[in-house]
Amino acid sequence: SAKKIAFWKGKGAFHSKKILKDESYYLPYLTFRDFGEWFDSFGNILAVLSGIADKKRSETILRFIKKYKIADPFPIKAIYPPVLPGEKDWRDYYKLSNLNLPGQYHNGGIWPFLGGFYTAALMKMKKYSEARGVLELLARLNKKGGDSEWEFNECFHGKTGRPIGKAEQAWSAGMYIYAYESVRRKKAPFF
Repeated sequence: SAKKIAFWKGKGAFHSKKILKDESYYLPYLTFRDFGEWFDSFGNILAVLSGIADKKRSETILRFIKKYKIADPFPIKAIYPPVLPGEKDWRDYYKLSNLNLPGQYHNGGIWPFLGGFYTAALMKMKKYSEARGVLELLARLNKKGGDSEWEFNECFHGKTGRPIGKAEQAWSAGMYIYAYESVRRKKAPFF
């Protein structure tokens, strides 16, 4: 509804975090007594694509991603910065299977499907050259594999870009196609 959208777009709303002067983003979660402070790539990119973030906020979010190299070495890390042991959002079970150690899986790992959404967000904001560069990186990422090329892996290590997820993921392949179409059409289809 219009009321809900107005709430999420509100100036100085409690759901946004001021990091540096003139830089803010949407918080990952908010509870009665707590809130997350890290940058959630998916939530913020969807805010850009859906129009929840106005043009100024969208530019700020994209500038934040670039400034803190959240899309480096490949697009794009799930969160930034990763949650470290001892921090309030750290859970000891993150050490099990090494899935959520810093820079891995949901804790700062690189997800190609998010890279597809990021490419589309850049196109929506008319950052054509930057989007083409991200699409090229996304292609190189999807080409990487543990056993063979073009595995379309689920996720990659946030620093090394090494495949750490499952291969042959439709969401990785599908969002690459979506990103490609966004660049080809010079717009973000469906948004």
